[in-house]
Amino acid sequence: MATGDFEVTAAVDAPLLLESRRRLPALPLPLCALSIAILSMLVPNVVSAETIDPDNDDSQHAWTENTGWINAEPRGDGGPGMHIAAGWIKGWLWSENLGWISMSCDNTASCGTVDYQVQHERDGKVTGFAWSENAGWISFSCENTGSCSTVDYSVTIDLGTGELTGFAWSENVGWISLSCSNTASCATVDFGVDTVVPFPDHLFVDGFESGNTMVWSTSVG
Repeated sequence: MATGDFEVTAAVDAPLLLESRRRLPALPLPLCALSIAILSMLVPNVVSAETIDPDNDDSQHAWTENTGWINAEPRGDGGPGMHIAAGWIKGWLWSENLGWISMSCDNTASCGTVDYQVQHERDGKVTGFAWSENAGWISFSCENTGSCSTVDYSVTIDLGTGELTGFAWSENVGWISLSCSNTASCATVDFGVDTVVPFPDHLFVDGFESGNTMVWSTSVG
């Protein structure tokens, strides 16, 4: 799949839901008090393995028009990346322009300070928030903010193929597309994110094998 310059800018605007041109309400979370430095903290050494791109066909990229590519498997097999297991989503995404995006407070044992997580209920429906120190909160469903009647969006996982589709939303970044199929642009720029299905029953507690986000940030960047 292509990961170069994205040329179809019209295609990556979210679908009809963008016609409202309305912004989602600000999240009722004390962001100012949570200048979350968790993505630059050292985390425990835990062996883990991401579940993205099981066919090794480069199905690991999401796209946002404002900041470019987001990689769900930034260091290949067994490195840091997004982990999707039965009922849980943890691990990390990487963006050249945004840095690390955490899918769960469990990644850095910070849930006692701020409790957040992206998750699914085994039915493929994804909900919850991810956190980026540079992008802020990223919502994976309009249900998170009760805005579905105004702007309807979501991310889902195909239980047969493992393909993620739909859009996530960031107040600071805009729409994040998980698949070119969202806008029928695959013939021009083919991208998307696939995960292992059926979902693994066990998920390790952390998304970094190295245990050091700074090491991965240096090597990926």
